[in-house]
Amino acid sequence: MNNINKSLNLTGRSGNGSCSAPPILGDDMDDTHPCQPYIWDGTRKTLVTHGKVFEASTILHGMELLQDEVKVMVEEVLVPFALVLVPTNEVYIVAQAFQCFLA
Repeated sequence: MNNINKSLNLTGRSGNGSCSAPPILGDDMDDTHPCQPYIWDGTRKTLVTHGKVFEASTILHGMELLQDEVKVMVEEVLVPFALVLVPTNEVYIVAQAFQCFLA
């Protein structure tokens, strides 16, 4: 974990238990590979996190993913204040997504 993660006290724990929910139908957690999500600000792209894609998963937080969405777990935060693409009530910046699942 880098110094940014330590200074923000990233815990990866959701108050709703969404980071550690039990598996459900459509939530295939075996088909994974590393990913590096970037954001595009109109002039350049910036790597914001290192994570893991769950390619076969079709469910996230009890909701079915759209065809162009994938389930991602954030394993390392590089740009803590970058906005997440599909925010929730609890997670809207990358720092809040540490060790949690996003679409």
